[in-house]
Amino acid sequence: MRALLRDAETDLSSAEDGRRPPTDRDYQLDLADAVSDIAASDDLAVELRASQAALALIEERLAFAVEASGALGWWDWDITRDRVYAGEVFARMYGVDPAEAAAGAPLSAFVDGIHPDDRDVVAAKITATAAEAGEFREEYRLLGADGSVTWVYARGRCYHDAAGRPSRFPGVVIDITDRKCAERRKDALIELGDRIRDRDDVGEITSAAAEVMARALGATRAGYGLVDHADESIVIQPDWRLPGAASIAGLHRFRDYGNFVDDLKRGETVIITDVETDPRTRAMSETLLALGIRVLVNVPIVERGRLAAVAFVHYDAPHLWTEEEVGFVRTMADRTQAAVARARAEEQQRWLNGELSHRLKNTLAMVQSIATQTLRNATDLDAAREDLVPRLIALGKAHDILLAGSRESAEVSDVVAGALALHAGREGRFTVEGPMIRLDPSLALSLSMILHELATNAAKYGSLSQENGRVSVSWSIVGTTETTFRLAWVERDGPPVSTPSRKGFGSRLIERGLAGGSVTTDYAPEGLTCTLEAILGP
Repeated sequence: MRALLRDAETDLSSAEDGRRPPTDRDYQLDLADAVSDIAASDDLAVELRASQAALALIEERLAFAVEASGALGWWDWDITRDRVYAGEVFARMYGVDPAEAAAGAPLSAFVDGIHPDDRDVVAAKITATAAEAGEFREEYRLLGADGSVTWVYARGRCYHDAAGRPSRFPGVVIDITDRKCAERRKDALIELGDRIRDRDDVGEITSAAAEVMARALGATRAGYGLVDHADESIVIQPDWRLPGAASIAGLHRFRDYGNFVDDLKRGETVIITDVETDPRTRAMSETLLALGIRVLVNVPIVERGRLAAVAFVHYDAPHLWTEEEVGFVRTMADRTQAAVARARAEEQQRWLNGELSHRLKNTLAMVQSIATQTLRNATDLDAAREDLVPRLIALGKAHDILLAGSRESAEVSDVVAGALALHAGREGRFTVEGPMIRLDPSLALSLSMILHELATNAAKYGSLSQENGRVSVSWSIVGTTETTFRLAWVERDGPPVSTPSRKGFGSRLIERGLAGGSVTTDYAPEGLTCTLEAILGP
């Protein structure tokens, strides 16, 4: 149309200045140009509609991708009208109805979903970003209506209008809870190493581990217990718990809280998401709930095929365990057990060093006493040598027995055999019998030296000095109120016996009896009888 009007103006001007008027051919060409212009405009419209459709498709796909991620949400804040338009994921993160968010909700509706401890920080950052038309980047927590905490990373930008006033503030937010939890667990393992590295007390080690583990998991209570496998009981070390939660440190029997101890004995981790519904704890749920335990995990620590310890974590509210969290508890349990084993080994080493020092001093004192008494009662050096050497050998054998067996006790039969070893060539002349009884080191050494003196005297003056003489050594446990060890030395078929007129070191050693015990000696003509008694410890 614009071309036709232009041509008409041209024709009029040509007629006025004497030029040739337009022909039909000219009008045909002009009409063709006009049709071409219209066609071109139609192509532009089609192309524009196609571009708009493609853009809508891209936006739709982007929206689907964002929503499908389940962790990425978007928002667009119209600052002028105070309306926040947001997708479904963003709305649910902040506790806002998705339909309301799609239609536009005030900013305050979303602020309510931010953790109270983080609101001031986030508000200050938003205010600064809006004032500067800058970029917003912040990590903070959201607090759900059920008390759950979610970590998010938000990123956006504020735009100003032509007058320099804040107008729009779009952005995206992503759930980073898993990453924050992983970082917290990693930091907890580092902290655990720092806190227990130089500690040698089992209670301090387990208490520190419980605190680090509970804080990393946001638990109500955490701890570590030493297990008596046969008795199915556990001694819980000092535990860590939230303020107001009761401590459960002390002795407990597994069966009082359910039947999951069978799983622990098999080395299986016990995860109970609700004590009221799990068949292993349902019957004891009231007891557990009274202690503030609704959700629990027990990680067994097995040593030499037996349940030795348990690391536990409790929640008083619902909690869904992840594989990463359970793996973290297992790692904490392993590291705690390693630290406990180290502390025990160091404690045992200190005890051994002290015991070695104590025994060495006692041995030297005994050697000094034996040597002094032997020399004092000897008629000459040869006689002294003859008495001293066997006594020192007997003392050495007694120590060999202690070191060959338990460091804390010795078997009576081994003590007797060691004391009579110097007379081993007299086969058939000793009758030895008695039950299996273990003696502490002081009793074992004392008994060994007494038996050696009795055997030496028997070889010199008693039944072993005759070809047909024999000795009976028997022992037993007697008494009802106290556990008393009794050993009887009986000589027969030897020369007639009479009470000695002179007592040497050996006789005085025998009469002194066992450590803390008593001795009865009967010099009957048919043979010596010596009865030793001592009260055994618990």
